[in-house]
Amino acid sequence: MKTLLRYVIPFLVLVLVFRFSSFILLYAIRFWYVSIPLALYFLYEFRKSSKRKKFKQDTGLDPDKEVKLKEDAVIEDENE
Repeated sequence: MKTLLRYVIPFLVLVLVFRFSSFILLYAIRFWYVSIPLALYFLYEFRKSSKRKKFKQDTGLDPDKEVKLKEDAVIEDENE
């Protein structure tokens, strides 16, 4: 009986692993489809903010506080 259990228990474990491996792989793939773009987005935002900080340190200007024109400037010719 003990020899039978030595073969049956590993067989049952193997069956369970193969049974749930597709389930595990499905969620692992979904995880990477979400986590990789999210990590790239955070990397992009971090680099953008570090470039702004470096620009502000080098020039003393703040790109976020830039004054925007409300209307387009009109150039008038004095000769006309």
